[in-house]
Amino acid sequence: MFGLNRQVRKLLEEQGGGLAREGLTADDPSLIEVLPLGMLLNEAKETDTLAGRASGRKRSMLRLDSAILWLEVTRRSGEVRALSRAASAAEGALEFFGPNSAGWARARCEQGYAALLGAELFGDASLLDAAEDAFQDALSGSRRGLVAPHSEIGLLTLAGRRMVATGDVQAARVAAARFAQPIATLKTMSRRIRVARMLSVEGHIHRAQLLCDWGSRLSDAPLLRASVRDTQSAASGLTPDFEPLTIARIGFVRAAAQIAIGEVEEDAEICLAGVNLLDGVLSDLLLEHSPLDRAKGEFLRARGHQILGEISGDALSFERAIACFDQVEKITQNREGLVMRAQAAAQRALCLARTAEISGDVAVLNSAERALRSTLVSVSVARDPESWALLQLNLARLLLARLDITRKDRGERAGARAALSSALDVLSERNLRALGRSASRTLDLVGAAMQGGDGLPP
Repeated sequence: MFGLNRQVRKLLEEQGGGLAREGLTADDPSLIEVLPLGMLLNEAKETDTLAGRASGRKRSMLRLDSAILWLEVTRRSGEVRALSRAASAAEGALEFFGPNSAGWARARCEQGYAALLGAELFGDASLLDAAEDAFQDALSGSRRGLVAPHSEIGLLTLAGRRMVATGDVQAARVAAARFAQPIATLKTMSRRIRVARMLSVEGHIHRAQLLCDWGSRLSDAPLLRASVRDTQSAASGLTPDFEPLTIARIGFVRAAAQIAIGEVEEDAEICLAGVNLLDGVLSDLLLEHSPLDRAKGEFLRARGHQILGEISGDALSFERAIACFDQVEKITQNREGLVMRAQAAAQRALCLARTAEISGDVAVLNSAERALRSTLVSVSVARDPESWALLQLNLARLLLARLDITRKDRGERAGARAALSSALDVLSERNLRALGRSASRTLDLVGAAMQGGDGLPP
């Protein structure tokens, strides 16, 4: 996948590096994809320098180019300072664009996507409000062009993220259907505007990801299969040599949906197919090209092994998941504040607990309990309620496993009940049905055992 990319990069280096200085936004954005992160970072810095020397409309055009470059740097690095520079560059681009111009609308649209990315990477829900304002502004001008469908996709994406926790299956289907018109509009525009083609692909990816999120939370296999179909539509016509990262990101969503189908249907073969797909995508994805994409792939692979462990009860699957989570921690070690980093730490602790539970070794259970409690301190229930609830749920499971082995209650029942109650509150609010039912059943067992004063039911 990256063979031709290396040749293109070598040619750029021989010619002094860099992309066309005249209107990057008008060029094919796939050229950005072939650059490794280091070269992309240098390109963004050079564009900032040139914008500082320019004046008038040329300065705003270069600021807009800079915003696009810094946004891609953020997407690949997870660096909050890069996100800040993307937002700042988009703000600077507004200076010499008139409020009703296409350039002004595009700059506001980029601000919206910067805020949307920040909310996704760093868990700051307030950025969704900023994104909504920016997209609405972009739609208010008279000369919007391709900005109109691109902004509509942004608004639909943030609306979908807001409703994931509360919406039902029908609401999810209605929300997904609303993407059809702006995606179709962009595909029509792609006949005369090259950039519109990749924006339509991004629309498919956003919709597929939302379908995957909805399907996972609602334990709905049809929604998850709809996500898989959408990724197939998104990948149509893409070339691995020129759109390697887009193809990898599509592969991540498809694999995540397949793994989730396996979890919902308790089918290890479907889950394994998703893991195998990730193996193929990651074998082509170089760490130097996009560290954060690599970390995301490792995170999804870890979750695949973790779910395989839950289905099969095999400790080896959990050990493989732990190894993948360790890779995520290694890649993101200097990226504090990333939601994925916190989620990986939480899920790793859960895998340790399940390994200890399967082994039945009290010493291992005690060690896993310490790891769980330590992770709970670092995970914010406000920023990442799902990971926090899962930690509470598995802490309860671990305490009950120790009680089942020792047959001596040293506060395990009370501790499990408190953890389960806390988890159930959050899971119910987030509409995580399967996990909520599991927590509720276990809580009922604990309550019955406490009333009977006997050992827990098997």
